[in-house]
Amino acid sequence: MNIVMPRLGESVEEGTVIRWLKQVGDPIERDESVVEITTDKIDTDIPAIAGGVLSEIRVAEGTTVAIGEVIGVIDTGDDEADGPGGPGESGETEAAEQAGDGGGEVETIEADERTPAAEAGDGGPLRRRRSERFYSPLVLRIAREERIDMATLESLEGTGKGGRLTRDDLLSYLERRASRIPEAAAEQEDESEYVSVSRPAGTEEARVVNLDTLRKTIARHMVLSKQVSPHVTSVSEVDMTHVVRYRDEARERFQQKTGIRLTLTPFFITAIVDALRANPMLNATMDGDRVLQWKHVNMGLAVGLEKGVVVPVIRHADEMDFAEIAAAAHDLAKRAHDRKLTPDDLQGSTFTLTNPGMWATLFGTPIINQPEAGIIATGSVKKLVVVLADDSLAIRSMMFLSLSFDHRFIDGLNAARFIRDITQNLESFDTDRVGA
Repeated sequence: MNIVMPRLGESVEEGTVIRWLKQVGDPIERDESVVEITTDKIDTDIPAIAGGVLSEIRVAEGTTVAIGEVIGVIDTGDDEADGPGGPGESGETEAAEQAGDGGGEVETIEADERTPAAEAGDGGPLRRRRSERFYSPLVLRIAREERIDMATLESLEGTGKGGRLTRDDLLSYLERRASRIPEAAAEQEDESEYVSVSRPAGTEEARVVNLDTLRKTIARHMVLSKQVSPHVTSVSEVDMTHVVRYRDEARERFQQKTGIRLTLTPFFITAIVDALRANPMLNATMDGDRVLQWKHVNMGLAVGLEKGVVVPVIRHADEMDFAEIAAAAHDLAKRAHDRKLTPDDLQGSTFTLTNPGMWATLFGTPIINQPEAGIIATGSVKKLVVVLADDSLAIRSMMFLSLSFDHRFIDGLNAARFIRDITQNLESFDTDRVGA
């Protein structure tokens, strides 16, 4: 029984083996986790769909392979499963049926296909050709989108198995190209484990920490977001006294009724959703020269993990009441920490909330979760002495609320109205909506 790299989401074309949970010769029960893998969407375990003994490990830890590629073999003790291609050829996991062929000679360019990657230097089509070098569908898609011709693709050095060109290799090339760093200089930098500039004099050599797949993905997304969108951040001060007092007073009742601890998060989400209804331009994405205003609010909720931040999505949050939003946020956060999110949980957000205030951060200037119009960051709630409208002094629970927005299609006036509406929604929150 072959263990193959499964397809975890429509846009996922390759995965990386993080850790083998079993070694060759170890017995395996059906549905027992065998190997941990990671993609640019999620970390997960692959369970065995049949019991037996792990007879072969074909892909070492830390190696990235294409979807559908065989990474290990389980000896089930069933001789009939053995075919001409080795043990279990007729019994691959169900995930492989969706993944397609993962190796061999591939046709890289269709005949006269006028895609960016197929264009020759003179603008004419690059004719059909075959390459003995394997290119994953993801690499080919990036090449098409970035207008990289096949000659350039084949000239790039690959660090994958057997010299295969990986996504990271291609993205590194694109970063060098964007920065106009000469190839020779970039290659010299890559040969060193340590940065040669701005190193403190007289210090010991630094410990090298290799970025894992999730951290690399986050890094690329952050750089891309800054390159794509001109970021502007607006900050508002919110009097959270009304919400905090009610939360403290209703916390026990709410937990008894719903089984969920009442936090400030559902208050934030509810206030943002209401503001997005009133300001639909912020519940939008930019598509070329068009702006797509979405019918529903799919709220992305940034969840901090040890390895990085993931953004699971509360779908159709605009159709939920307060208790449903609280339950959805609790469920996503718990499953994120338990590593039980699915790829679908991480796709399709139209706006994002991040809450650095949970770690006593006063306020932040968050980076937009592309291709959304903006992102809200909520700071820590602190008791401060405040001057009220009648010039009297009072102790109030205050919080900074910051909005980073895409200035290509969101003007300062749009942003100011939106963050004002969120502020007013929180300061005058209708507590009857909580239902506790």
